[in-house]
Amino acid sequence: MSDKKTHILDTAESLIARNGYRSTTTRMIADEASVNVAMLSYYFGSKEQLLKALLDRHTAVVKVLLERITRESEDPVEIFRKFLFEFVDYSFNNPKPVIIAIREIGLLNERPEILKDLQSTMLEVNDMFINILRKAKKVGLVRNIDVELSVLTFSSTIDGYIVNAFMLEKEFPFMGIPRESPEVMKGRLKNHLSQLLDHLTNVSSG
Repeated sequence: MSDKKTHILDTAESLIARNGYRSTTTRMIADEASVNVAMLSYYFGSKEQLLKALLDRHTAVVKVLLERITRESEDPVEIFRKFLFEFVDYSFNNPKPVIIAIREIGLLNERPEILKDLQSTMLEVNDMFINILRKAKKVGLVRNIDVELSVLTFSSTIDGYIVNAFMLEKEFPFMGIPRESPEVMKGRLKNHLSQLLDHLTNVSSG
């Protein structure tokens, strides 16, 4: 990917995360990126395709992260736990694509051909996550749980906090969670998710 294309994606990511997809125009992106609108069309074709490129980049990073962790260990429970921890770190360090992925994907219902392709990519990552927990269940490391809904519980906890964390910057305690530093909240999330996993597996994280 060229530096110019990456710069446009980074600029669009910041604007869409802050203002929302519908309120962010191609003119705004072009002006902020110091390029002309024709260059956006050249690289992406349309605003919808630009959004898809942003989300594809996000899911590709998460997929690589999960693949690397999977290679480092054969214990599916610890793979699952480590991925949860690293996804928390990634989400706090890169909240913009997480916010966009959760908040804006429904807008692509108007473009089913784009949505179908994007869902396929996101489901590939989600299926990798599900298969890890399914493997742990198969070898008796977890209880007789609903694997898919368990994965949804974990991912929704992280995504839900990240998407709504901007409220804390305005002194508004989201869901009664007091305002704390990102490092404190990362620790709280990791501890909470680890406890949930221990409850499912009866395997202590030490």
